[in-house]
Amino acid sequence: MNPTIYAVDFDGTLCENAWPKIGKPNLPLIEFLKKEQKDGNKIILWTMREGILLNDALVWLGRGFDLVPDAVNDNLDLMKETYGNNPRKVFANVYIDDHNARYGVCAELPFKATH
Repeated sequence: MNPTIYAVDFDGTLCENAWPKIGKPNLPLIEFLKKEQKDGNKIILWTMREGILLNDALVWLGRGFDLVPDAVNDNLDLMKETYGNNPRKVFANVYIDDHNARYGVCAELPFKATH
C-alpha cells in the first residue's frame, strides 16, 4: 500500500506566523502528523524558509516535538524513483498550508489574493 504524502507549511501552519521568529506550536496538527508518520505515511516540510531559518525550524520540530520530516522542500525518493525525475513541484496527496484554497471555492467566488 502506498503511503499518503503530506506536504505541510511551517509559518502560519505548524506554528503561528511570527516570521522570522517561530510562533506558538499548532499542537493538534503536529500530533496528527506524528500519528500519520507512525502509521507509515510521509511528511514533507514545504516552506519558504532557507538557511539558518530553515535549520531553526527543523531543530524546533525535531527536538521540541519529535517530528522529523521525510523530506524538506523536495520530493520523496520514492516519487523520484517512480517517475524517474525530480520536478520543481513537490508531489503530495495532501497539502496543508495557511494560504490554501480549494478549486471549488475559487470557482464559486471571485478570488482575491491576500498579499
